[in-house]
Amino acid sequence: MTSSSDSASHPLDQLSTAQRALLRIVCWVAWADGDVADEERQLLEKLVFRLMPPQVGIAEAEDAFRSLMAEQLQNVDLEALVAELTASDERQLAVKLAVQMLAVNQRPQDDAPVNPAEKQAYRRLLAALQLPDAEVEEAEWAARQELQQKRGLLEVLGMALAGWGGWPSIEAEGGHLPPGYWL
Repeated sequence: MTSSSDSASHPLDQLSTAQRALLRIVCWVAWADGDVADEERQLLEKLVFRLMPPQVGIAEAEDAFRSLMAEQLQNVDLEALVAELTASDERQLAVKLAVQMLAVNQRPQDDAPVNPAEKQAYRRLLAALQLPDAEVEEAEWAARQELQQKRGLLEVLGMALAGWGGWPSIEAEGGHLPPGYWL
């Protein structure tokens, strides 16, 4: 039996602090150009639904998604979100997820494979994360490897945010990983 305080809590409160921060960072990257494209919106909505605990109903999950998207219309404190990522692997995961979100949407008017506003947001995220270059490169490499796999981006992002499959396995890479991967 759940108490009234449990039922009054927001569905996003049922995620871990790091999961909430990572999800908000991914949304922030998607919103960086002032528009969340249909592909990005669908991906984010499915991601929120996938991350919600089983006891959360559809209406609550929809409320969580609307709340998350509404936050993007306000001034997001990126530094505060990054501060919620206390472990280095969580910060690397933020890089990886941001790279994967950048890959979702290229607008027809964009000359580059990455939307310029989202690229600028990504650079701002890297500055806030303050990771060593080697860790950023490792996270970017992991993101590219997963994007090349046959799994859909929703599955990749969902697994990473849920804490599974944070990095590509050595089996998936034919036994080859970049130098220093295990250090």
